[in-house]
Amino acid sequence: MGGVRSRGTSPEPTLVFNSTPLIYLAKAGLADKLSLLPFRLITTQTVYHEVVVSGVERQVEEASILRSLFDSHAIEVVEQLDEGIIEKLRDSGIHHGEATVISLAHKLNATAIIDDKRARHVARTLGIRLSGTPHIVIQLAKQRVITKQEARQAVDKIIEEGWYCSAKNYSEIINAIENI
Repeated sequence: MGGVRSRGTSPEPTLVFNSTPLIYLAKAGLADKLSLLPFRLITTQTVYHEVVVSGVERQVEEASILRSLFDSHAIEVVEQLDEGIIEKLRDSGIHHGEATVISLAHKLNATAIIDDKRARHVARTLGIRLSGTPHIVIQLAKQRVITKQEARQAVDKIIEEGWYCSAKNYSEIINAIENI
């Protein structure tokens, strides 16, 4: 299990979000709490389009929640992408949104917030720091933005909404929450 760590000279660590973590955090009722974390929160135009523009078109409930996060600038949309790297990443079989997140995290020496197993493997091979949805929940509890009980409930809600988690990983996540 990866974690969120600071590296480099940036005054605050930067997290680059992919679509899935944003969607599940919104489904768990935690999206509005993300701005309380001591991190710079960013994503790419591709991810913004997936979670907000396409979400609004499909009338997905969490799209309006996420739109308010972007409108308030709690999460910035940053486009400093290298299209050549993105195409190479796409050749590895990952989704375009994940490729843009990995590319941006690489360029900014940031942590990529990605849940997809294949995308995480690709990012690891490039030496990119990784974290995922459960780690953001844990960070919210560590920062006392939510209680341990709320963190456990959020993990259960995310799984109930369809986020895959093996029994072993679930146990590790719950233990990490309990050991805060």
